[in-house]
Amino acid sequence: MTSSQSLTSLMESSRLPTIPAVAMEIIGLVQRPDIDIEVLSATIARDPALAARVLKTANSGFYGRPRSVSRLRDAVIVLGLRSVKTLALGFSLVGNMRKQGARGGVDHTRVWQRSLLTAAAARAVATRAGYACSDEAFLGGLLHLIGVIALDQALGEEYRELGESAGDDLAKLRATERSRYGFDHAEAGAALAEKWNLPEALITAIRMFPKPDAADRDFQEIVRCVATGEAAADLILTDDTGAALSRFRWDCEQLFGIEAEGADELIAKFMADAAVLGTMLDVPASALSPEDVLANAQEALLQMSLESERENAQLQADRERLTIEASTDALTGLANRRHMEEYLAEQFRISSRYGTPLSLILFDIDRFKGVNDEYGHPAGDQVLREVAAVLQRTMRDADLCARYGGEEFVAILPATSIEGAEESAERVRVAVERQAMLAGGAKLSVTISAGVGSYRTGEQPSHDWLLKEADMALYEAKRSGRNRVRRFEVVEPASPWSVAG
Repeated sequence: MTSSQSLTSLMESSRLPTIPAVAMEIIGLVQRPDIDIEVLSATIARDPALAARVLKTANSGFYGRPRSVSRLRDAVIVLGLRSVKTLALGFSLVGNMRKQGARGGVDHTRVWQRSLLTAAAARAVATRAGYACSDEAFLGGLLHLIGVIALDQALGEEYRELGESAGDDLAKLRATERSRYGFDHAEAGAALAEKWNLPEALITAIRMFPKPDAADRDFQEIVRCVATGEAAADLILTDDTGAALSRFRWDCEQLFGIEAEGADELIAKFMADAAVLGTMLDVPASALSPEDVLANAQEALLQMSLESERENAQLQADRERLTIEASTDALTGLANRRHMEEYLAEQFRISSRYGTPLSLILFDIDRFKGVNDEYGHPAGDQVLREVAAVLQRTMRDADLCARYGGEEFVAILPATSIEGAEESAERVRVAVERQAMLAGGAKLSVTISAGVGSYRTGEQPSHDWLLKEADMALYEAKRSGRNRVRRFEVVEPASPWSVAG
């Protein structure tokens, strides 16, 4: 069954909330630009409960200073046609749905608490932002969850599992609904609003409040107000108050230009308004004061910030650790071959561009195979670590020391001539020769040979050439007896005209 077919079937259910006759008349009046006060007053008067709520609102100060109004017609004049149309429609619909009660497993009181808080906050935000849609935003917030009521009443027990698993997380509830039915409560609520012939702005607010930025531009203001009202309701109704405060402040600033201080002031305003309206609709108000709500949310937000800082610090530490691990030889703690080659390539580019000196030393432990054969590989590993330690403490901090592979090591010396590199290699050679090494309980005498190469402007095509030249010099050191340093010498080709004397 497709999403549209499922939603169509739901709208045909006899268990859906019904719209009272007075609400239908008010909807018709709402659409008329030339509505008459007497006609509107007479329509409202036919529903005593609705008339009492309108009168009570006029005397409550919800729309300004409280008035002493005893006649419905005076209440309509005091409140204004636009506000009365909104209140009458909202009160009649909510009052009727509250009267029908819950048939399934959803906590209707919780739904209406959220709806009332969202409505009051949406209106407060719209008013503070100077929007003309404050009354419509109020009604949009009041009715934005009628899809939950519709699904609960139409599906009964089947819907309870979804509500219980989602708790106060509306996003999770919508995702579960879409997975189960192919549509969510926002779409169901909009379909019901269409069935009731509500104004298009309200239908859009109900459908699009989960994704306000995707709403049609003509209705984006009201949709954003309802969405921000939803974030405000989370301040009172969820445990994650820090995230709710962060989102409410962000919405206020980014969508309406209301700074954090102004957003915090709105919390007291909408909570007071919701408490007033709650008494009219028999919806219990929050037991917390606005000061408590803001204090709790700010404390939670501070805790979130501290946890975020700790997590960021840990992530940074983990990144640094992984970076070090990825560039370090596990046995010796020196740079590994990959890191060495990247570093050498970069230094070679610098020298090629600016003509600065660059030298490289290739070390090799003499007769290392004999150490492994006689004392075992653990002893060989210990010798490698000992030589690496000598290399690390003998070379300059500016030099990169790396394990090239097996028993070979490399030192890269930026801004160093071949003569300077040769001196450094000799210091390392002497230090290794003098280092007392223990392997397998036996004292070992270990020596190294070294080959030195250096950058010559324009003569070497790549950094690999430096390694080749140092390797040739190392070969010469080995060939000439080991435990010595040799540097690469450029051999000039002999002239064909030279004659031996």
